[in-house]
Amino acid sequence: MRARVALAAALAMAFLVTGCSGSSTTDADVGMSDGMTVEQGAPAIPGDTSVGGEMAVAEQAPGVTTTVPTDRQVIRTGYLSMRVEDVRKSAFDVHALVKKRNGLISSEDVSSNGDSTYANITAQVPATALDAFIADLSALGTVDSITVNAQDVTSQVVDLDARIRALQTSIDRLTELLAQATRIEDLLVIETQLSQRQSELDSLTAQRTWLGDQVAMSTLTVSLSPLTQIAEVDAPGFLSGLQSGWAAFISLIMVAMTAFGFFLPFLLVLAVIAVPVTIVIVRQARRRHREIATPAQEAAVPPEPPTGLPQA
Repeated sequence: MRARVALAAALAMAFLVTGCSGSSTTDADVGMSDGMTVEQGAPAIPGDTSVGGEMAVAEQAPGVTTTVPTDRQVIRTGYLSMRVEDVRKSAFDVHALVKKRNGLISSEDVSSNGDSTYANITAQVPATALDAFIADLSALGTVDSITVNAQDVTSQVVDLDARIRALQTSIDRLTELLAQATRIEDLLVIETQLSQRQSELDSLTAQRTWLGDQVAMSTLTVSLSPLTQIAEVDAPGFLSGLQSGWAAFISLIMVAMTAFGFFLPFLLVLAVIAVPVTIVIVRQARRRHREIATPAQEAAVPPEPPTGLPQA
């Protein structure tokens, strides 16, 4: 009977320790805003990027401590657009600069549009080398725009660290209870709780590692485009005006010839129809003219005088 009571009390204590992980998030944020530091000698968390791994401790509640990185945890991302003389050569230069800064290329897209080539390269370099990397890239051509964004994730890191430590403590305690349990019912309960906590711990550890990688490596997208050639403009003068006028005259003749060629088929069709109609109309007009002119001419001739009369 006493053994069962002791086991039940131990399980209740393990659940209580796990419940503290939820409250440690708010406490950690409060400690951050008050400038509190974190517990020294805390177990290292995978992906921790605090400078030198230094940690400090602040008592948030009786028996609860929170670890906070002494430096802010910031994710930096950027975009750089520039114009270069040879896009393909500059793309190889970008690769060399990334290698020089111990970075890596996460994606690259090179496309051609006619005689022009464009490239978009996404690189990841150590956060401490981002500014120097941007300065190296600026020497490759003419920079059009640079954008760098910073996201502070210190509170998320603090929250994850506290929850990971609380879960690890709970898992250690449940592991001890599992070794001491003798009844099947107790073993099943402990194993179920242990499996749930281990799964949650793995998920939180993965999130913490991802955040640490994002803080440690900054992402920069580089857009390369060709330089635009400026056409030479002749100085104004008599020869320039003569050339422009001659070119306009030639263009006008070409336009007139094009228009004539366009209307020629229509003119031929109209001629085939209009010529016979015109001939018929002209003949009818002449016939009417003759018919009208004949009576008029007859009326205009004077009558002959009667014969035998003396002429005046």
